[in-house]
Amino acid sequence: MKKTRNSSAWTEEGYSLFAKEGLDGIQVERLARILGLNKSGFYHYFGDLDGYFEELIRLHKRKADLYLLDVADVKSIDPEYLQVVVKHKTSVMFHIHLLRSQNNPSFYKTAQVIDEREDILLQELWSEYLGIHEHPDLAIRYFNIVRDMFYARMSHRNMNYPFLHHLMTEARVVMQQLTDSKSAFQADEYLK
Repeated sequence: MKKTRNSSAWTEEGYSLFAKEGLDGIQVERLARILGLNKSGFYHYFGDLDGYFEELIRLHKRKADLYLLDVADVKSIDPEYLQVVVKHKTSVMFHIHLLRSQNNPSFYKTAQVIDEREDILLQELWSEYLGIHEHPDLAIRYFNIVRDMFYARMSHRNMNYPFLHHLMTEARVVMQQLTDSKSAFQADEYLK
């Protein structure tokens, strides 16, 4: 990385560190050492860590917009949506760490708003993927549970298509088994 003396060097590096390590990865001295810059530059640009985190959130919102543009173009959950998630690995991991930082209301609220935007984009595709077109509201509620499962299991190391495909297939199979079990139960009740 070319060592520049502007705020974007600080925010891009911090964004990457936060995506990999969460809040614990953000330390002014460490950032300065990685960038080869004086930490006084950090305080010049951001004032303090709170100001820095505000800039990281602004950067994440811009990157989330790019992610959501790609999500809006997908025609299938698997493989297209999963490939978009992998393509935006750093942004998705940053997002996950925002949610894991529930003690910071600004972080958590930012992540919730972005998740709600994603829900709108994926509701129809997700319903189709599960084969429950007649219940899109139920489908998106299940998607939120599945996404939380993804977020709980994902790390920077394991975020790849095979891992995501396995989790998504597992979620789909569970829904199909529930649907099949309900249909079988209803058929048994009808025959009685």
